Amino acid sequence: MKRLIPLIFCCVSVSISAHAWQDSFEEPLAGWEGSDSSSLALVSVSDGAPSAAVTDGTQALELTGKKGHNWNQLFTNPDLGAVIKKSTTVSMDIYVPQSSLPASGWAKVQLRLYGGKDAGATFDITKEIELDLYAEGGKSYQINWDYAAEPQYKDDFYWAHLGLVSIASGGSMSPIYVDNVEFTDSSEIAPELATDQFLLDDSWSLVWQDEFEGAKGDSPAAHWLPGALWNRDGTWRDSTLAPEEAFLDGKGNLVMQTRFVDGERLAPYLVTSEDGSYDASESIMFGPGENGIYIEWRANVSQFKAQAAWFALWLFSDNPYEGDAELGSEIDVMEYVPYEGSNYSMMDKFNAAIHIEDGGVSAKPPTPYGLTEFDENVWHTWGLYWTKDIQVFYLDGKPFWINQDTKYISSDDTHGLRMTIEIANGDPAKGDKNHWGHAVGRFEDNPTDVFPAKAFIDYVRVYRKNAN
Repeated sequence: MKRLIPLIFCCVSVSISAHAWQDSFEEPLAGWEGSDSSSLALVSVSDGAPSAAVTDGTQALELTGKKGHNWNQLFTNPDLGAVIKKSTTVSMDIYVPQSSLPASGWAKVQLRLYGGKDAGATFDITKEIELDLYAEGGKSYQINWDYAAEPQYKDDFYWAHLGLVSIASGGSMSPIYVDNVEFTDSSEIAPELATDQFLLDDSWSLVWQDEFEGAKGDSPAAHWLPGALWNRDGTWRDSTLAPEEAFLDGKGNLVMQTRFVDGERLAPYLVTSEDGSYDASESIMFGPGENGIYIEWRANVSQFKAQAAWFALWLFSDNPYEGDAELGSEIDVMEYVPYEGSNYSMMDKFNAAIHIEDGGVSAKPPTPYGLTEFDENVWHTWGLYWTKDIQVFYLDGKPFWINQDTKYISSDDTHGLRMTIEIANGDPAKGDKNHWGHAVGRFEDNPTDVFPAKAFIDYVRVYRKNAN
């Protein structure tokens, strides 16, 4: 998975733990200073602020540029060093009304972190978030940045600032809204979870697996059911559901492929459960149980290069979008959405996500959109360690996301496994963007040598922690 406004955070804070800091803008703005070209205000919905701008409490920070420039630094604070040093990750909610965006071109916000020992900065790093100009009415952006993982970051500083900058290709971008700024230490987990070697302990047992053994061309085992049956018409999003496009290669792998044939975009969608389509006797479901679970896939996407399509390894419960994680969730362990554009590439990145409300409440991964870089040309393992208190996402045995916010951790045991290919075409009238705002183009416009686009799965294995 452009214009500029720095915003420097510090000052009024609520201590959450020894390694956290938060401001939801419920108190007076002591310590927050607007730049020469901006003004700050605490606003609520009753003051006329957009309801989507307020994500925690009753108020948000409204940032208004005083000048019509396409680059704006809205506020600063000189005393954030101690907070930045004791943390590893910063998150915030940003809402940008459509009326604040240019009518054409591009726009982005940029998080900028810089610090040093003397007057000059010894490090200066940024994280950019591209904004969707076509989101009707406006759009919310949940931003998480694991800045301590940036190679240029240095923690031996005396001072440091965090800025929010808005940049656009033309015109100004004002106002924008910020809420729920939080610093956390994402590295605080039990030492034994720093790798997946805990599975070697005899306190863990392999309870379910599929190694995809069988003759070339055979269908996968019957526990993989055709999914995405909500439409009842054999389609899902912009594809025709095609279970036959998933088959064994005779070498111990499952092949899942997508093609454009006779005007149809064919895509397989495999699940082990789906409420409303299959009864309990046909379904295989998982959850953290009382002691914890670990789920691992080994997969290869080196031949999956079809833009407008994506491949995913994930879990989905019977009640994923009730807004209450205890009732169920959608857990995207890996989604690969290949895209090569003029401004950025998704070929070497995958994303992960946790959703407890459709289009709404979601956990905040450590990077924007949960994007993680990887070598897309080789085999990898993706794993999920899951108890009622923590979820740790692993790439090749090492954590890339640690979620300890129990608001997003489901304790429900009705989550089915999913391995899917989906297609969401771009709209040429909207810059070839699909309905999520990604400029992916149209599936059928891919070069013919891309098809069939194939993903390979070597195995799926599920382990459970034994009762004490």
